[in-house]
Amino acid sequence: MPGAEETADCWFDDPAPGDRQSWVVPPGHGSYRGLHLEQLDPADEAELTFLIEAIHPELADALGSDDEVIGGGEPFSPRLHIAMHQIVANQLLAGDPPQTWQTVQRLAALGYDWHNTMHMIAAVVSDDVYHALKEDRPFDPGGYIRRLHELPGDWPPP
Repeated sequence: MPGAEETADCWFDDPAPGDRQSWVVPPGHGSYRGLHLEQLDPADEAELTFLIEAIHPELADALGSDDEVIGGGEPFSPRLHIAMHQIVANQLLAGDPPQTWQTVQRLAALGYDWHNTMHMIAAVVSDDVYHALKEDRPFDPGGYIRRLHELPGDWPPP
């Protein structure tokens, strides 16, 4: 896969307040890896993945090699990062749980942008996945919703 500087001639709008679809993935323009973003459908899982990757051109090289990258002084998996974005996007697409969309609206009203909002919700998701795998415990929908209500928690203010 070519590097980000060779593949990205694109930009994304801010999501529209109250428009759940634009919070799944903000409207994209231009092209990424030769595909025109305006022609892609976030409801298609492969195209959703592609759009999320296009929002993260800085990860293009690492996504192509499956290398970990350093962000905020910590190593992370770019594939897992994209997957967490996808989970939140799929919750918004399905409207399930509805509290995900309610949380997005509340955080947006507090001034958080798309990326920070998605990262906050994805952090709740990743915490659940981690505990499910480490402790072999089932998903707790009530606990998930409670943690969504606690956001932004100690997240830095917008």
